[in-house]
Amino acid sequence: MRARTMAGGFGVAAVLTFGGFGYAAAQPGDYSTLPVDPNLITDSLAYNAAPPVFNPNGQPGVQAVYAHRDGSRQITSTILVLPDAQAATAALNGARAELAGKVANGQTQPAAVGSGGTMVSGMSPDGSKSVTVLSFTQGNAATTIEFDGTPKDPAPADLVLELGRKQDTAISDWQAS
Repeated sequence: MRARTMAGGFGVAAVLTFGGFGYAAAQPGDYSTLPVDPNLITDSLAYNAAPPVFNPNGQPGVQAVYAHRDGSRQITSTILVLPDAQAATAALNGARAELAGKVANGQTQPAAVGSGGTMVSGMSPDGSKSVTVLSFTQGNAATTIEFDGTPKDPAPADLVLELGRKQDTAISDWQAS
């Protein structure tokens, strides 16, 4: 499973929490507390976090990758923090345009997450895995969360939406602090 935020066509996997679950207040420019740990949603310790990538592809933000302990699933969260809401929307539109290369025969539907939330579900172009991508903006942040799994085990929509809503809240709280 993979959560990803993109700006200007650049993907950034974000959302990693150090030493615990959830999120906490952050200082301006400190994106380390933005990612929401998926273990908070699954009520388990099934996902292991890789070290976060800050300012991925030269874009301000954070990327986090969580791999399931059995290796069958991965979540990549990418959060880009841009100058304004218009830049975030433009970045998200660029990221969505690239989805055809990641999700074959994707089914797109609106998602009640953030502003302009969209969920695309399908298979990887080579058919080796299921792929679901949730994308949304919150103020000046553009976020994508990509969930990768085995071909016959796509991410449940309720899990995707719950993690997305918690991520949206974490971003909103960070922006308000």
